[in-house]
Amino acid sequence: GRGLTGEIAKRYGLGYAPDGWQGLEAVFDSYAKDETAKLLIEAGLIIQGEGADSQGKTKRYDRFRDRIMFPIRNPKGQVIAFGGRILDQGEPKYLNSPETPLFSKGNTLYGLFEGRLAIRDREFVLVCEGYMDVVALAQLGFANAVATLGTACTPFHVRTLLRQTDRIVFSFDGDAAGQRAAQRALEACLPILSDDKEIRFLFLPSEHDPDSYIRQYGSAAFEQAINQAMPLSGFFFKLASDGNDLATPEGRAKTHHVAKPWLQSMPAIALRSQLLRELANRTASSVSELEQFCALTPATKAPALNTQAQTKPQAIRPAMTKSITPRSAKQSRPNVEPPKPTDLSEHIMRLLIQFPILGKEMTLEQRQLALEIAKKRSDKAHDLMGDLIHQCDVLELGEENQNSSFAVFQDQLATSPLADLYQILRQRILGSEIEFIGAKEDLIGVLSKLELANLKAEMTEITGKMTQGTANPEDLERYRQISQRLSKR
Repeated sequence: GRGLTGEIAKRYGLGYAPDGWQGLEAVFDSYAKDETAKLLIEAGLIIQGEGADSQGKTKRYDRFRDRIMFPIRNPKGQVIAFGGRILDQGEPKYLNSPETPLFSKGNTLYGLFEGRLAIRDREFVLVCEGYMDVVALAQLGFANAVATLGTACTPFHVRTLLRQTDRIVFSFDGDAAGQRAAQRALEACLPILSDDKEIRFLFLPSEHDPDSYIRQYGSAAFEQAINQAMPLSGFFFKLASDGNDLATPEGRAKTHHVAKPWLQSMPAIALRSQLLRELANRTASSVSELEQFCALTPATKAPALNTQAQTKPQAIRPAMTKSITPRSAKQSRPNVEPPKPTDLSEHIMRLLIQFPILGKEMTLEQRQLALEIAKKRSDKAHDLMGDLIHQCDVLELGEENQNSSFAVFQDQLATSPLADLYQILRQRILGSEIEFIGAKEDLIGVLSKLELANLKAEMTEITGKMTQGTANPEDLERYRQISQRLSKR
């Protein structure tokens, strides 16, 4: 019913998955072979059922059937997943690829690659609720729209967008679900705010989505609604005081209680000071009382690794005055204490900060291992690891040596929304005597140990199934593969 043109369908690569159980068999000649099927399953394109059919073959069928298909691309334009919308009645109405080594919903935004130029031209990005909204808005003249993929907006999403533009406008339905989604977006924004960024929230009438609103009222009316969207501060106070009677001590106290974790999550920027003053004024309090109640860290105090203070770092150099010419493993081994398991993610990040070429050279499997160990530490560590690997990827390396490339990389990290965290890591690097060959061996060793631990854990799980008699042929094949890999180590 959206009447998309061929031009828009081509720009976003829209397609159709036919209503058949094995439609992909016409594309992949080796669909029935286990090796091909394994890759298709890992990519989320087919599903493998339990047992076998009447001919003794393993049951496999396409994940996407009778759906309009939306390719999901990474920032380089490579297709990493799909979204599918059913044509007629049925559930689920929208279906996305599962999480894969290439695709993470919390790190991906639909339409960002296609809309990147429009975002820069219009100097803001419009975040809406689904990929149908994105393509419909593009057809109606708003090609600077993106959408999350069946998940709440995350800090990683916000950081990604703030690399493209200084202004984000979130567009949500005015119903309860839209309000909840908007609150999660607010909470994702607060830790990484800076005074040169602008965040707004647009709430459409409950009977409208962006497409229907524009078709009824016109593009100019929608543009005006965007310009008049509620600023982050307004939404902050709306949520904090919602349902509270500020004429009573109880209502004011509850408002403080709601606002406390949000204020604590913010960096010590001018906007936080303004919010404190306004909140104090609305609740008949003083700024000092609120600061004491919220236990806010003074702006001059150095933040811990998992905070988001906005100190602008200066590029610094590690102690690397010696030659980086390869030497024997014995000579190049760094004279540092081995990291504790809880420090592995930080240890990896320190190595990548000093030698970004190591990040460029990491395989997909190694990157997944690094992200996995960071995730075990905290969500913020996971976001930082993902951002650091991305920063390594986009670094332009010339003919300079490792020392000069380090300085260039530090200048690049200083422009990141996570600059304060990189500054903390660099301070911990100072004085370390480590050279490139030793760092490379160290990184490979750490990742190798992580991989070994994962393989052994997987083997233990399969062994348990074998003992209980519940292991299927795929489990046995995986057990054989792991055994072979372990025998070669």
